[in-house]
Amino acid sequence: MKKHLTHILAVILVMSVLFSIAALPAFADGDKELFIATVSGSGDLDPAGIAIDMWTEYCKLCVDPLIRFDEAGNIIYEAAESYEVSDDELVWTFHLRENGKWSDGSPVVAGDFINTIHRALNPDNGMSIYASVLYSIVGAQEARSGEADLNSVAAVALDDYTLQFTLKAPCTYFTSLLTVGPFYPSKTGLATLEDPSWWKNPASSLGNGAFYLTDFVDGEYYEVAKNPYYWNADAVNLDSIKVYFIYDQQSLLAAYQTGEVDVATGLPDYIRDAYAGSDELFIWNMLTSKFVLPNLNVKPLDDLRVREAIALALNREEICAVIGADYIPSTSYVAEFMLSNSSSEYFSKEKAPLFTEDIAKAQQLLADAGYPNGDGFPVLTYTYPNSDKDALLAQAIQAQLKANLGITIDLIGVEDQVYSSNRSEGSYDLIRHSWTADFNDPINYLDLYTSYSGGNYNHVNLPEYDALIEASNVTADQAERNELLHQAEQLLVGENFFVIPVATQVYICLWNPRLSGVTINEKGEPMYRYADIAA
Repeated sequence: MKKHLTHILAVILVMSVLFSIAALPAFADGDKELFIATVSGSGDLDPAGIAIDMWTEYCKLCVDPLIRFDEAGNIIYEAAESYEVSDDELVWTFHLRENGKWSDGSPVVAGDFINTIHRALNPDNGMSIYASVLYSIVGAQEARSGEADLNSVAAVALDDYTLQFTLKAPCTYFTSLLTVGPFYPSKTGLATLEDPSWWKNPASSLGNGAFYLTDFVDGEYYEVAKNPYYWNADAVNLDSIKVYFIYDQQSLLAAYQTGEVDVATGLPDYIRDAYAGSDELFIWNMLTSKFVLPNLNVKPLDDLRVREAIALALNREEICAVIGADYIPSTSYVAEFMLSNSSSEYFSKEKAPLFTEDIAKAQQLLADAGYPNGDGFPVLTYTYPNSDKDALLAQAIQAQLKANLGITIDLIGVEDQVYSSNRSEGSYDLIRHSWTADFNDPINYLDLYTSYSGGNYNHVNLPEYDALIEASNVTADQAERNELLHQAEQLLVGENFFVIPVATQVYICLWNPRLSGVTINEKGEPMYRYADIAA
């Protein structure tokens, strides 16, 4: 009955948005095309710029980094064909494939990687949100701050096909950093800071990947075509791919169900039940963690017993049942689907849970802190970004803390800009936080709470934690490093409850069953470079 009603609802919703779908640009006939729709078109297509949502899909189609990783975390050589590391693990030398070409037929050279790096580190580039991933390179941080010249950065082109990085200290996850925007190439002379919109123009936005940009319409769509100069062009089956930005989930669903698009990502949570068992359903296991951040400067949240009581009093299964099927209960801060560095397991599954939900223990902890049954506990606020999902999450947390601990939480839903400001300025008691990994390594989560991190919004200051992170950064033994990272997460979450995990998020997607050849990368993202679609 539930599924039947869901299908009826879906049909009604489809009919209600047909007019919006009719407004989509007309599709060309003849070529083998793939049409993708997604709910997010934020960011830009500049690897040295705001390389977030839109870039994430685009780069998988049009821009090859030095290396990528497959679903199991194995290296796939892309623009590079080999590399070596010095005995002291400080000098990394990459050899580019000499048949790598841009979509205009010109060669991809080491200087094109330097072009992105220098633009990302340029102090005048206010859009370079990921410049910090370059800071392991000698001189990079100093160049970004304006204290040193860009030419002093130890990222150099030894010749057209040899790229060398010299690091400040050994970095065992350096290969993972190579998958983040500033390490991607951009065509020298065309991708410049002088022309901040170069990436919108097909004449200057060249691709060295399987496809290249042919059309871009702000906020609506972009289109790419097969790159005839791609080094592996014979393996590319599609002639073109069009990516639409459809911000309303029901319109997104309608676009798929009416056949306007072949792939729809970020669909409503009820689709998981409605299409259960169908080969059209794809669950994108995102590296996204949702958690509550307590302000350590607000009483009584400065008391470990209170923070632990809040963490143990939450029933995450019930919370996720309220929010929807795109949320999975989690007591891990590092996202559930993050790969391990030293085993075939997910990082979160290698150890026992960081803590166990226990209402009775939570009540005792609160009593020990001086608030039996919540008596005398001050009214705290919980701040969250003003969206439907986050409102449901906030209400579920509020209800459980009242029922299980007897404490009152006032909810404050704010617009995204206000939310970000409050979080950065520490203007909150409890706040909903979220982190999506930029690369597949637990350090991308855990280094946020070092005492010197700019993302340490509740000002955790634990020398023992800093020492574990620093030790993990310099050891060459991946098993030892993994153990250090587990110890760090246990200290951060399981012992001090500086972070209170709630859920891991997934994307619910539908795709045309005629689609084949889609691969998955190490972040759980679908890759369409070598996909095909049957007639």
